[in-house]
Amino acid sequence: MDCAKTIFNENDFWNKKDMKNITEEEYLNEILGPKYLPMNMVLPLTTVYVAIFVSGIFGNIATCTVIIKNASMQTSTNYYLFNLAISDLTLLILGLPNELSVFWQQYPWTLGVALCKIRAYVSEMSSYVSVLTIVAFSMERYFAICHPLRVYTMSGLKRPIRFIFATWSIALVSAIPFAIYTKVNFVEYPPESGNYSADSAICAILSTNMPNFPLYEISCIIFFFLPMLVILVVYTRMGLEIKRSMKRIVHSSIHGETRQVQSRKSTVRMLSTHCVVVVMFFLCWAPFHTQRLLYVYAKDCDYYPDLNEWLYILSGCLYYFSTTVNPILYNMMSVKYREAFKQTICCKRKLRKSWTVTPPDLCRCESNEEAHLPRFMCSMRYRFGQAKKVFRFSSNRDRIARDKSMCDHYSEIRKIRNQDSSKSLLNNNGHPVMQERSSEESTTSKEIVKESISTASSNL
Repeated sequence: MDCAKTIFNENDFWNKKDMKNITEEEYLNEILGPKYLPMNMVLPLTTVYVAIFVSGIFGNIATCTVIIKNASMQTSTNYYLFNLAISDLTLLILGLPNELSVFWQQYPWTLGVALCKIRAYVSEMSSYVSVLTIVAFSMERYFAICHPLRVYTMSGLKRPIRFIFATWSIALVSAIPFAIYTKVNFVEYPPESGNYSADSAICAILSTNMPNFPLYEISCIIFFFLPMLVILVVYTRMGLEIKRSMKRIVHSSIHGETRQVQSRKSTVRMLSTHCVVVVMFFLCWAPFHTQRLLYVYAKDCDYYPDLNEWLYILSGCLYYFSTTVNPILYNMMSVKYREAFKQTICCKRKLRKSWTVTPPDLCRCESNEEAHLPRFMCSMRYRFGQAKKVFRFSSNRDRIARDKSMCDHYSEIRKIRNQDSSKSLLNNNGHPVMQERSSEESTTSKEIVKESISTASSNL
């Protein structure tokens, strides 16, 4: 087998046991821990992970859909949010199911070396992309609030696209060591016999496989401490700038007291949002990096096994919870996003309702418009039966409109003919009023002809 065969630190345990009186299962249970966790732990964890998975998939797909379907949402800021949703979806789909399977069976790893390395690489890479995207998004907000003129000069979509490309490039390169040093490890049974237990395979980076450079420490500094520091600084400065700008608005307003109350409420709301962003970033990522550092520096301590057991569960839940909370923090708390979300969902609901009521109500995007066929902006696709109904409805409507216009045209012609016939009748009967009017019209026309002839002759 093309796997790393690692002898765990089991010699002390083995020396205390009689080799004849212990089975392989008991030995692995003592070295690696229980193969199956108790159900009173597995079922709650499964419930939490499934809830995180479903809500995370829904929130991030909704974010991508709203940004794609609404042209007004395709801004530089929302490009970062779209990228964040993609990285979170990658982490959820490729990382969380494997993490959940470990709760049901901790070992052996049965998917081979290649998938073991891919799992470690993709999880690490997508988490790096998420962190770097949050930092880039925070910097974008900072410049928009504190340096709006600079943002105006740098307006355009090239800048966010370059930053997004840079985040993926940095993450792809930075996650390579985890793919290299993550291996499928086995326990030697019996020790120093050269035989390795197939039931002991685990996919992990063990202390014997660690590189010569501080891998976990560098990852923690670059992708946790520095981003945490940047986010804390920029959101603090944004909060101070918002507070100052609100004071200026209040002092320059005629209705000072009313504006003061409104500004205080909006300031508190914005600052609380910024505080929540900083706190949630810390809570979601601090346990994950703490567990890694404890493995490096405290794995030989007496308190480590019990602490690591609970820290592993807590850090895993918060690690994946970050993929669910990101759409809430950065999208659903935005009024503009909520309006675009309602517009997207509302259009689809009206479309479904229209097939059960009347054809003219098809996907009305504006309430004051006349009944019409759906426009391309509604992004509709029809089944074959629906397409026939739409075609039949449009044909009938066009035919009715043509018939109506023809009827109006013929009625106008009839009115004109009736007027002409009544005129001729009056003239023929020698009505004095009509004769006088006709004589006046004839004299007027004669004068006009004379004037036109004289004007033409003078011009010549």
